[in-house]
Amino acid sequence: MRICCTGGNGMVGQSIKDFISTFQYDNMSQEQYKHEFVFLNRSLQNEHTVDLTDRVAVLSYFGKNKFDYIIHLAADVGGLFKNLHGNASMFSNNIKINENILEACVKNDIHRGIFILSSCIFPTEPSKFPMNEDMIHESAPHYSNEGYAYAKRMMHIQCQQYNKTLHTEFICLVPVNLYGPYDNFNPENSHLIPGLLHRFHNNKATGESMVAYGSGKPLRQMLYAADFAKIIYHSLFDKSIKRQTIICCNDEEFEIKDIVHHLTLTMDINYDNIQWNTNMSDGCMKKTVDNSLCKELFPDFEFTPFEIGIQKTYEWYINNLNNIRV
Repeated sequence: MRICCTGGNGMVGQSIKDFISTFQYDNMSQEQYKHEFVFLNRSLQNEHTVDLTDRVAVLSYFGKNKFDYIIHLAADVGGLFKNLHGNASMFSNNIKINENILEACVKNDIHRGIFILSSCIFPTEPSKFPMNEDMIHESAPHYSNEGYAYAKRMMHIQCQQYNKTLHTEFICLVPVNLYGPYDNFNPENSHLIPGLLHRFHNNKATGESMVAYGSGKPLRQMLYAADFAKIIYHSLFDKSIKRQTIICCNDEEFEIKDIVHHLTLTMDINYDNIQWNTNMSDGCMKKTVDNSLCKELFPDFEFTPFEIGIQKTYEWYINNLNNIRV
């Protein structure tokens, strides 16, 4: 099988590369490991560099390069403050990217694939917690990232409609907050953990005050990117999984102040020295989701405990300071 993976240079794309280069046969057949992965990118200038917002370029590329499966990771994505100030452009860019990829799949007989959603697409005021896969479109997402969230919701609907009308097997995975090696560590537009880690590291070196944004009270579920890469891989090749939408997470949930505390322990920083800028937005206070289906489909999957994932992320960051994305 030949598999196209968009967003190949991002955190999850790189984690998939790591996984397929190091895995063991375990209980899966050797035949499942005889696949060719092609990773699309937007930064490296080679034959697999494609502007996914450009419909003509996308259709041309997929017309010339034949694939059996797709893993669609690419997105215009960022943390809370990028979303707050860029909802319109993020909606437009992601609508274009997703529509172009889906059209290319349908026109080139790619009938099976993984499409990545986000926990931010869930409603701000759901009818219950934890939220399950049937509640994605129940009501509006949080205003802070509605552009990105609505674009992802539209992709979810498109996948469902193609599954119904064309009998495709487009599987939508919904990860909670991802973190790990290869992330974007730019404190201005990154997600929570990489932004804090980079800022704290620099502040520790310069002796400047260490500031965290918001009240620290919002609840978050976290998922180590290497774990998600494995789930993506197994979901793609497990033919018993056909058209499901699957929330991907373990049972851990933390207040942001607890996440900051974990970071300070890992980085040898005194937590009592952290200052909280409560004038900054908290974002959504709670978006707890239900992982029952994930447990049912992957009963033996072992998630990386948060404290170990944070340690691995920090070690990778220190070892790659000259090459991190900022």
